[in-house]
Amino acid sequence: MKFRNIFWGVILIFLGVLFILSNLNFIYFDWVYLWRLWPVILVLWGVSILPAHNMIKLGLTLLVLGGTVVFMVDQTVEWDDREDFRIEKWEDYDRYPVEQTFTIPYDDSINSAMLRLELAAGSFVIDEPTDLLIDFNKQGTKAKYSYVLKKMEDRANIDIERDEVKIVTGKSNHKVNLKLNEEPVWEFGIDAGAAEVKFDLTAFKVNKLDLDGGAGSFYIKLGDLYPETLLSIDAGASSIEIEIPESSACDLRVNSVLSGKSINGFEKLERGHYRTENFNDSIPRIYIDLEAAVSSYSITRY
Repeated sequence: MKFRNIFWGVILIFLGVLFILSNLNFIYFDWVYLWRLWPVILVLWGVSILPAHNMIKLGLTLLVLGGTVVFMVDQTVEWDDREDFRIEKWEDYDRYPVEQTFTIPYDDSINSAMLRLELAAGSFVIDEPTDLLIDFNKQGTKAKYSYVLKKMEDRANIDIERDEVKIVTGKSNHKVNLKLNEEPVWEFGIDAGAAEVKFDLTAFKVNKLDLDGGAGSFYIKLGDLYPETLLSIDAGASSIEIEIPESSACDLRVNSVLSGKSINGFEKLERGHYRTENFNDSIPRIYIDLEAAVSSYSITRY
């Protein structure tokens, strides 16, 4: 019997066993795990092309897959029968609210603000202004966020991150709505992970936005309220959608691997480098630097 047939049969059985164990709550399985464990694919590929006896290859394949299952079981914690929710420290269970809100007041001496966000699985939305500096509202799975505010003269630095206690659940998604003040010039540093990001920033003056994400969905809509905006996105296995105003000039640089693209309203200068026709004549200007791997992305003008 050909080893190729045995090899793919073992892979299919392995995936089936993972789903069965997940459904029985013995382990927690998510496709995100496969993304994190992508080197296993390289190992199995290497095993399949070894110039060795089929039984040796089969033994190595079973050893690798068995080690992968052990790793995933080790990452799993106890399930709570009350709901589809897991947490490492049960004594802390009540500290993690389903609903969480906090506000940061606005001081009219603040001319610029830097917002750093550490996101996890869930949906994160910015689309409305507020008279406060920040209005934070979370609904959904139990999780807790905290923030640190530092003010230096006319600048505010805000760090919002999820609590360090690890929460893992098959239904871990929650929705966070952020409202920002329109007055300051904003900079953003986003560590998005496998999140769904929907930022409509047309009402805000945006100087800079850096987004580092993976296996997520990212939608960014920029306005024309600031003379120069720098947008940098580095993502893998993601869906990326960017919208920019037709009134703004734009310079776009793309470095992509195994990715699908849709770029409208741009002239190609060279491989991976595009500009709008009005770049030399118009202000404001938007500079986009996009790094994408195994992703789909689109840049459109509205």
